[in-house]
Amino acid sequence: MAELHDKAQKTTPTLQQLSQAGNPPLGTVTSSFFISMDQVFNTSNVGSGASANASNLANTVQLLWYSSVEERPSQGNSTSDFNASATLVHSLLEMHIMTDSAMPTLRQNMRQNVPIAQIKITRVGHLGDGQDNVEMYSSTFTNCFLEAIEEFPDRLIVKARVNTRSDTAAATDFTATQATASGSTASGWDYTQNAPIAS
Repeated sequence: MAELHDKAQKTTPTLQQLSQAGNPPLGTVTSSFFISMDQVFNTSNVGSGASANASNLANTVQLLWYSSVEERPSQGNSTSDFNASATLVHSLLEMHIMTDSAMPTLRQNMRQNVPIAQIKITRVGHLGDGQDNVEMYSSTFTNCFLEAIEEFPDRLIVKARVNTRSDTAAATDFTATQATASGSTASGWDYTQNAPIAS
């Protein structure tokens, strides 16, 4: 019996216990989300202009979490009834950000109903060697108004009403290489006109 116990203690490690040092870094290793609201987050220490590298995304801060819903509200029980309403609606865009020096500006914009021309959420990923901070996809909301601000220790939950939404995503293959612009996809909708955004 003691011999069986000793053998059980000397079992071979499983594959999950073996070192992964020899495996290539495929796919997204880590990812982060960033957000900009016009010039509200004035991060003048970073570069300006749009770029695939997140270090050049001006006026952005890290986005902790966000939620949005696009839907077609319909009534009825049968499949055909869901075609009764062709109108698309968008929920309030809910964004969780760290409390920082922009907090008073956000509150004043909400109180005075100051329009925000553009809110942009960008996801960047580290795809492997030489592929740091590559933009994976972004969602851009225009003609926005702040509806609510909830405050917690070190965190703000900001909710905004949006009028248009555009999404752009870049394709990434299994070798952790990002495709060219021709490999990206894009879409957009104007909720005020219930129509695609004019290009």
